[in-house]
Amino acid sequence: MDFFDVVHARYSYRGEFESTPVPKDDLIKIVTAGIHAPSAGNAQSQRFYVVTSDDMLAQIREIFKHPGVATAPALILLVSKLLKFGPQGMDSVFELQDYGAAAQNVLLAIADLGYTTVWTDGQTNFNPDFQEKINTLLGLSEDTKVRAVLPIGIPKDKDGKQPPRKPFDELVTFL
Repeated sequence: MDFFDVVHARYSYRGEFESTPVPKDDLIKIVTAGIHAPSAGNAQSQRFYVVTSDDMLAQIREIFKHPGVATAPALILLVSKLLKFGPQGMDSVFELQDYGAAAQNVLLAIADLGYTTVWTDGQTNFNPDFQEKINTLLGLSEDTKVRAVLPIGIPKDKDGKQPPRKPFDELVTFL
């Protein structure tokens, strides 16, 4: 698919998925797109956990209650690692930029390959209980955080589309 067609076709799917597995080669392509996203200082703080095993899917579904997660044949957990920058080694927000850029590339790759997903980061970022449980399950360090859980698959509802966008002139100013 042409890049601009993918940008216009991508939408957030919050429904149930077909049980058809997502091939490992497609999952590799998807996370490789995330790996190639821009990164602050080329620190590459983003990480990807690709989940397809029934056991791990079941454990994550117990922690993360979401209709898409409940039926998706694959999940990608987008993770960021805290970065320290500057002469004093201060905490940085750059890992959020790395994660956001990686997420966008992953979302576009998913759409390009004919799958759907939704960027689920509300529960991951606003529920401390989620972070504690998922970090324990995955064995993550305290300076690492699961930012989003992306359910991936073929949607049962085939009528999805991107919602209307605000008018171009409302969002863009040429100077």
